[in-house]
Amino acid sequence: MSEAQGGGARGRDARGRDARGFPAFPARRGGRARGRSFWAARWTEAMEDVWPEEGPLKKGRSFARTGRIGPITVSPGRVAAEVHGGEETHRTRLTLTVLDDDEWDLLWEKTADRPAETKALLAGDLPEDLLEAVEDARVRVLPGYGDLDADCDCDAPDHPCPHATALAYQLSWLLDSDPWLLLLIRGRAAGEAVEELKSALLLRALAGDEEEDEPGETGTETEPATTPPAPDPGTYAAQRAAYARPATPLPALPPGIECLA
Repeated sequence: MSEAQGGGARGRDARGRDARGFPAFPARRGGRARGRSFWAARWTEAMEDVWPEEGPLKKGRSFARTGRIGPITVSPGRVAAEVHGGEETHRTRLTLTVLDDDEWDLLWEKTADRPAETKALLAGDLPEDLLEAVEDARVRVLPGYGDLDADCDCDAPDHPCPHATALAYQLSWLLDSDPWLLLLIRGRAAGEAVEELKSALLLRALAGDEEEDEPGETGTETEPATTPPAPDPGTYAAQRAAYARPATPLPALPPGIECLA
């Protein structure tokens, strides 16, 4: 795996955020302009849905093979490169919306519902079925309408211009080797994403422990409160008979006590 197709250099972009740089791709003669992997194909399909005009896309595929696109920088919300068009050099960039913290939290919560996808992510892979968790969370990882935009100082009449679409196709080449770049564009580097998923799993485990400790949730039935037995009816009859007997006269007081009475 070449560096141009693989890891890339890590750093910080001009706004102090995580950024990764990749050397320029050499010229290619013929062949596919679209990436071959699952995530590269999904990126390309989504991009072509957002920009359906075939003219700019066709020009972009051709330009992507020329080797005129300089090193590519991928950072949260942006993919940028310098493009050499004849005697001029143009600054070209793609921009996408960065997910906010609440959206990331919801994505990891939905991912934690899927053991297979969770295991793959923790092992360093980006599983294909993660798209189902993305759909459940209703967040965007792949580009959508009003979400993907292009900017280039070439002043071409087409929008997006061939330089921008060429850059989008070359990004699919990078995704062939590192699909985690999709998450980086949305605001999370691979390591940070994994740590947030681990935190979501830990919070879920702690919440489960608390539920098990709550009263009445352990499955043990509580003994009903006991009531005193009813008294024997014969007891009341004996008491009534005792009070019904005539009172016995008291004995006479001893001499000398009468004056005190």
